Amino acid sequence: MRSTRSDRAARHLEKLREFLGDSHERRLLVTVATDATGSGLFIAGAALFYVRVAGLSGSQIGIGLSVMGIVGLLAALPNGALADRIGPRRALIALHLWRAACCSALAFVSSFPQFLTAVVLLGLAEYAGAPALQAYVAGAFRAERRVRLMARIQTVKNTGFLVGALLAAAAVSTGSPWGYRLLLVGDGLSFLVAAVLMVTLRAAAAGPAVERVRRKLLAPLKNPGFAVLTVCNGVLMLNFSVLTIGIPLWIVRATHAPAALAPILLVVNTVLAITLQVPLSRGADTMRGAGRQTLRSGCCLALMCLALAAAALPSARTGAVVLLLVAVLLQTLGEIWYSSGGWGLQFALAPEGEQGSYAAAYGLGSTTEGLLGPTLVGAGVVSAGTAGWGLLAAAFLAAGVASWTVAARAAARSTPGGTVAPEVTASADRHARSAETAGDLATAR
Repeated sequence: MRSTRSDRAARHLEKLREFLGDSHERRLLVTVATDATGSGLFIAGAALFYVRVAGLSGSQIGIGLSVMGIVGLLAALPNGALADRIGPRRALIALHLWRAACCSALAFVSSFPQFLTAVVLLGLAEYAGAPALQAYVAGAFRAERRVRLMARIQTVKNTGFLVGALLAAAAVSTGSPWGYRLLLVGDGLSFLVAAVLMVTLRAAAAGPAVERVRRKLLAPLKNPGFAVLTVCNGVLMLNFSVLTIGIPLWIVRATHAPAALAPILLVVNTVLAITLQVPLSRGADTMRGAGRQTLRSGCCLALMCLALAAAALPSARTGAVVLLLVAVLLQTLGEIWYSSGGWGLQFALAPEGEQGSYAAAYGLGSTTEGLLGPTLVGAGVVSAGTAGWGLLAAAFLAAGVASWTVAARAAARSTPGGTVAPEVTASADRHARSAETAGDLATAR
């Protein structure tokens, strides 16, 4: 019995070591976890702070957050170009420090003008972190390691969001104004710590494209295939609005399932995403594999819409809960394959030295969805009922097929295995290996 328990412990320890990776990967994951935990504090408590402490009305909050989103959308491409120009590690350090200052200042606003100023400044960097992080992974790690590392990063992010939300619940329960303020200050401190940790990581090697050529800001969107992928990204990203807004509204408006099921489904999604993100991301490190992942995502999300529509049928009165659980399972699978497929396509299609610009351009789809998705799903799809879910299913399927088609065509123009062209891959890997070697030497010293 003891040997069996020790064997299990040894296996779990080995899996943990495999997940954490080498020392460089571990430091990066700790940095991401710190950032995500602070973001969890912010997401869970910011809205309550705005109302109960800052004294803002619902319309003022809505205006401020909308302006913040628009500013973030407009700043996305310049931020991506900046990451390519100064290097993604420096860009991440600067972004973390900027967000630390803005979040800390936001904790002390007491009027609408102050709130608007703080969120506009925060919006300048709000959507820049993910593209810069992806550019860092592209420059600091070899091609075959990148997608799996991004999957582990996403798992750590989801875990950090959950931990931050739980900590926020404890702070909110006090009902004290300073309890609410500490949530935002805590988020600011997490960015500060993340910036310090980022300094300890090796720099990503710069490619010749950054050193020799000043690229145009809109160059990624002038690539027709990549522009199609950006649009498809925005469509597939609607699954998040479906999960957080569409499903809860559908439960109370159209099904016989209890309203208390809505938060339970969110927990189910979170647990499944944390558990399955890494294993289900395998195979997305080539263009063909990444294209298949996005196709699977589109198919799963289309089936999710059909399951949600079926949950409201009179004949599904007793089976509504089961259908809703099936819908969330399909949504989670679609979310995972959407993410891994997107990472693989971006790493494969972005020219060397322009990973930041291409990641920022690709992210325009998800940023736009963040602005329009809640209204589109809540006021459009849910209000239209079964017909709305049918149209959304068609959109998901079309986005999955279109992404797969772009990937297949790009793979046909590259190597037989569907990886990026040899001269690009070889050059990128040389720079990644040089960065890894430099980092190892620095660690040894």
